[in-house]
Amino acid sequence: MDGMNVVGDLFGSGKMFLPQVVKSARVMKKAVAYLTSFIEEEKRISGNAGKPKGKILMATVKGDVHDIGKNIVGVVLGCNNYDIVDLGVMVPADKILNTAIEENVDIIGLVV
Repeated sequence: MDGMNVVGDLFGSGKMFLPQVVKSARVMKKAVAYLTSFIEEEKRISGNAGKPKGKILMATVKGDVHDIGKNIVGVVLGCNNYDIVDLGVMVPADKILNTAIEENVDIIGLVV
């Protein structure tokens, strides 16, 4: 996560460009996917694998393909014992609403 903060700072200052930001985000996503099983095991060992704090549906709305922020927020919330339903990018409103009802989510988080 600290690395993505550096990437954000570099991008904000014009020292890094969008292709490098996207590549950094993809690397982070793969690293998180690898680490997820270890995080879950740690939760189990520590006794924090009980009932989740809530269920959150996350999506990038139709017309937008940017999901870096959504992915970072999803990882942080997942590590803090929230169930995440990630619908991905370019998701139409009806799919978001139908899934929210079907999954009985507590919160809907959207990237616009």
